[in-house]
Amino acid sequence: MDDNKRLKAGDYFERIAIFVGLVIIVIFVQFPLSFIMMGHFSQLVNNIIAVIYILGFILAIAVAGYFYRKYAHPQKMSLTSRDISMIFIAYVSFFVVQIGLGLLNQAIYHQSSTANNKIIYQYMNTNHLTLILMGFTAVFCSPILEELVFRGFLIGSMFTTNTRVAAVIVSGVLFAFPHMEDFNVISFLTYAILGGTLAYLYVRTKNIKVPIGLHFLNNLIAMGMMLAQIVLNSR
Repeated sequence: MDDNKRLKAGDYFERIAIFVGLVIIVIFVQFPLSFIMMGHFSQLVNNIIAVIYILGFILAIAVAGYFYRKYAHPQKMSLTSRDISMIFIAYVSFFVVQIGLGLLNQAIYHQSSTANNKIIYQYMNTNHLTLILMGFTAVFCSPILEELVFRGFLIGSMFTTNTRVAAVIVSGVLFAFPHMEDFNVISFLTYAILGGTLAYLYVRTKNIKVPIGLHFLNNLIAMGMMLAQIVLNSR
């Protein structure tokens, strides 16, 4: 957002309405995968649903990208070596925090992982098609879509450099809600801290590719660990 341009109440209302719509898209873009998981259809129908699923992600990314460019007016920036270093440092920092929160989650709620991760594991463990689709979209599609929505559009269109702290907090909190499958304070904190970390990278660099890179790395390692668990359990 242009720091010299003050938004009016109507401007905020418009942007909030768009943001709510984008969040709804983020939530429901995964919906077609549920039909394949149920196992009620033939392989041909499942393949058609799979194509619809991927096309839905492409369309969702295109829509989110359109609103991001229209309201945030981002500059074209490439990833630098400094950006890549920040991505790895941020991942290691979050990973340490995640381990601590995971121990608390196990001690308090007797859960070894978040409810959202359990659902992802179920999708991946249903059959080969859901494994491939969930693995691909979680690593490559979701990081782009969610960063365009929760960092690019939200922060870029409604916050300025003078409200960076608020941007990080609001983005982190709002990012956590769609990832909540049950009321679990530890899970909420886990996703809120991840969202806040991603937001911090965005407001620090003003380059959407940086939080996308961290999101990609986080999901890649998480999916790899889930895949390894599935392989071990199948033996």
